[in-house]
Amino acid sequence: MFLKGGYFKKSLFVINILNSFLILICFILSQYYNPIFSAISFLTFLFPILFLINICFLAYWAIKIDLRVLLSLFIFILFHLNSYNFYKNGEKTNNNNESLHVMSFNARLFNHYNWIEKDGIPESIEQFLKNENPDILSIQEYHVDYQNLLKHYKNKYVYLSGNKVGKSIHTNNKIINKGLLEFENSSNNAIYVDLVQEKDTLRVYNAHFESYRVDVQSLKADVITFKKVIAKIKKAYLTQKIQSTVLINHILKSPYKTILTVDLNNTEYSFIYNEIEKELNDVFGLIGNGFGSTYDFEFIPIRIDYIFISESISANYFKIYDKNISDHKPISAFLKI
Repeated sequence: MFLKGGYFKKSLFVINILNSFLILICFILSQYYNPIFSAISFLTFLFPILFLINICFLAYWAIKIDLRVLLSLFIFILFHLNSYNFYKNGEKTNNNNESLHVMSFNARLFNHYNWIEKDGIPESIEQFLKNENPDILSIQEYHVDYQNLLKHYKNKYVYLSGNKVGKSIHTNNKIINKGLLEFENSSNNAIYVDLVQEKDTLRVYNAHFESYRVDVQSLKADVITFKKVIAKIKKAYLTQKIQSTVLINHILKSPYKTILTVDLNNTEYSFIYNEIEKELNDVFGLIGNGFGSTYDFEFIPIRIDYIFISESISANYFKIYDKNISDHKPISAFLKI
């Protein structure tokens, strides 16, 4: 093996080193929290692309029989051993008909402001939900003007944060308790219900975390835009940590088996995801298939919507619906309680 090469190979290896450095930063961001990281926290969204580039470098140096392959190989092994896989190969284990069907969906206010320039989106959502008929349905970005779309559910808990919008949990199961978790200095929050499932009582949370509020398509290449974007990134990073702490502390006090449906507004490579995953199992992480993309973000497969479950709950199947009825895709978990 050789380290020889002209200007091209040397330049390529410099890019390889930079890419590896950014991947290691992503690893640090996922494992450690510190406010000083806030300005660069967005890098975890780029992890799938950075890691794919690393695989390309790994293949290139291997084909060239070049010692520089060791850097990319080290990165690949490090993240493989830490279960950083952006493509899953899960398997269905049981019949879905015997499962409790839980769905989480950010409905984006049922297209109230016509973000999707297509007629009949609310009706399409209604038909989709009736066809799938989940036993438990959590809606983020719920709008009260469309409550009739979900009238086939006997029981519900709706909390409106203001201006007719909020979040909701719908079910035909008996609800015996309900509650709200306020997130300080934020319009976001979490709600929960305790419901009866056969001989068990379950606690189901529906949470929506702070958004980065960065519209990539409208960004301009100027100093003012850059400062605004960094300010938004910092705020989201700091706020999400507070929100995750509040939610986790409440979950740890739950006397029941727990299901968490959440729009985390962050990826599985983030610190807040790992904090939650220490306490609950991510169903897609257990048995999901594919990239798991749940959000419409151009060419990057972004997974920011999750269903987490207690260790004592088994996951039979996980599904992501490729439906153009929101900027988020509905997700379902089929569970054995």
